[in-house]
Amino acid sequence: MPMETRSSNALFKRAEQLKRWEESETNRVSSDPPKDKKKKIRFSDGCVFLAACASGDKEEVERLLSQGADINTANVDGLTALHQACIDDNYEMVQFLVEHNCDINKGDNEGWTPLHATTSCGILSIARYLIEHGADVAAVNNDGDLPIDIAESEEMEELLQAEIDRQEIDCDAARTEEEHIMLEDAKRWANNQYIEDCIHPKTGATALHVAAAKGYIRVMSILIKAGADVNAQDNDDWTPLHAAAHWGQREACEMLVESLADMTIVNSAGQTCFDVADPELVKVLEELKKKQNSVSQLFIYLFIINIK
Repeated sequence: MPMETRSSNALFKRAEQLKRWEESETNRVSSDPPKDKKKKIRFSDGCVFLAACASGDKEEVERLLSQGADINTANVDGLTALHQACIDDNYEMVQFLVEHNCDINKGDNEGWTPLHATTSCGILSIARYLIEHGADVAAVNNDGDLPIDIAESEEMEELLQAEIDRQEIDCDAARTEEEHIMLEDAKRWANNQYIEDCIHPKTGATALHVAAAKGYIRVMSILIKAGADVNAQDNDDWTPLHAAAHWGQREACEMLVESLADMTIVNSAGQTCFDVADPELVKVLEELKKKQNSVSQLFIYLFIINIK
C-alpha cells in the first residue's frame, strides 16, 4: 500500500477514535460540571486517573499514584494518559508522566504508540522529547505504519529520519518483523500439530484475528490448515472475519469465507462482518456470501445423494 494511502487510512481511523474519546465517560468526568450534587456517580479508578491527567491536575495525579493508581491504565480504545497528553499537546503532562516511569512505547488497541499520536498531530517538541527519552521510532501500528509513515510535516520527517539513521534501523524489516515472527510460530505449530495460541489478555484476540486484521495471508493459510478456529470470538465477540472486513483486508476475507467462516455471527454490539466492513468491501462480502451459500447447497445435495 502506498505511504500516502496508509497515512490517510490511519488518520481517518484515528479521527474516529478521538471522536469516541470526546464522547467517552472519561472525558465527561474531566469536563462536565455536576448537574445534580445529590446524585452520586461512581467511576472506576482508571477512569478517575485518566480524567485527572486530562485535566492537567498534577497534584491529583500524584495523589492517585500514591494510592496505587496504574500510570499505564488505558481507556476503552487503549489510550493511556500519555497518549492523551500527546494528542492534547500538553508538554508538561507528557514530561510529568515520563518522569514517573510510564510506558513510553505502550500501544493502544490499534497499535499506535504515543510517538505515533504525536507524529500524526505534528507536535514537534513532544516528539523530540519522547525520542530523547526512549520512544521507539521503529514501532509499527496495526496499519503497518512506523511513526515516520504518518508524519504530517517535513520537520517531523527530518526529526524521525535522523533518529532512524542514527540507530541504523531498516524500516522495511521493521514493518514486516511481526509477520515474520508470526509466520515462524505458525509453522512450528503446524509441524507440532498443535496450535499454542496466546490469546491476548486484554482483547481476547487469537493469532488468526491478528493475521486477518493485518492481511498476513501466509500466516493465515498455515493457521487455518493447522486447525485454527475461523469463528473464534474475542472479548467483543469479533471473529477474524469481522477484523479482516473492518481493516479492508480483501484477500483475508476471501480466505476466511472459503474456509467456511460464519458470516452471520454478530459481535457484542449486534454487528455482522457486513456492518463493520470497510465500505469498499461490502460488495465483495456480498458476492462471497452468495458463493458460500452455493457451496453449502452443493454439499447438502451431495450428502443427500450419498445417503440414497
